[in-house]
Amino acid sequence: MDYFALIYDVVDDFVARRAPLREAHLRHASAAHDRGEIVLAGALAEPSDRALIVFRVPNRSTVEDFAHKDPYVVNDLVKRWEVRPWKVVIGNESPARSSPGPTGTLKRLWFARTKADQLPRYLEHFSNTVIPTLHGTPGYLGASVSVHRTGPVAEVLVETAWRSLEAVRKFAGDDHERAVVTESAAALLADFDRRVRHFKIVVSDPI
Repeated sequence: MDYFALIYDVVDDFVARRAPLREAHLRHASAAHDRGEIVLAGALAEPSDRALIVFRVPNRSTVEDFAHKDPYVVNDLVKRWEVRPWKVVIGNESPARSSPGPTGTLKRLWFARTKADQLPRYLEHFSNTVIPTLHGTPGYLGASVSVHRTGPVAEVLVETAWRSLEAVRKFAGDDHERAVVTESAAALLADFDRRVRHFKIVVSDPI
């Protein structure tokens, strides 16, 4: 996952002209935030001539797609926009977004086992395929993969955080305790649990 800055140069009378479009713009941005794509967003002031939205996503195409569909861009309130890779030197949003997760949200736990020599391939699959898929699901808050090695076998614990049970169902379907495992993922595993467990976070201490 990489950070990207989306920079808007807005029209001179932006504050006055944005009023009828602001609610639609905020819905668009809030949906991206719920998917875990937007880290923070806001307008620069004094003067109000630019806006900045910071994303944490697999690639810049997600950011570009957001801009193309933004009501401010569609309705010409943005004179010019650009996407720039952002290299974070101090600070990182990911720990607070994933584990342990905010109080009241759900943790979805799933266990699998794989041969130690297959583990790097599974982790690559999770990073490059599973996480981008999760980012497309509203209500997804973050994920972590933990590994315990026992000789030639590696035990894998996958934890994903969700805003609500309804968000989980949007990802897993009505049978929300069913494990969602693609054929390509299953091919990298020795065996895996067909059912998952869900826990509500009641105490949280994000660092």
